[in-house]
Amino acid sequence: MTLPRYFLNIRRNGVLIRDEEGDDLPDAAAARALALETLREMLRLPHVYGPPREWKRNVFVITDEAGTVLEEVPYDVLL
Repeated sequence: MTLPRYFLNIRRNGVLIRDEEGDDLPDAAAARALALETLREMLRLPHVYGPPREWKRNVFVITDEAGTVLEEVPYDVLL
């Protein structure tokens, strides 16, 4: 069985930056969990990602393979 592919696109300053690769995940809930896990890593590693003030206004725009927006997860959801 092939898992569906989800994309964690980023909206930064009104511009959508497309996730060209995506991730094979069981469902949209797993895509949201991946977005939150990524944000936690960004908070733990400011020396890699920069301080939150530089990226906290960004938003993950989670889409499916058809490009349908399933959810938007603001980067500041954990702040």
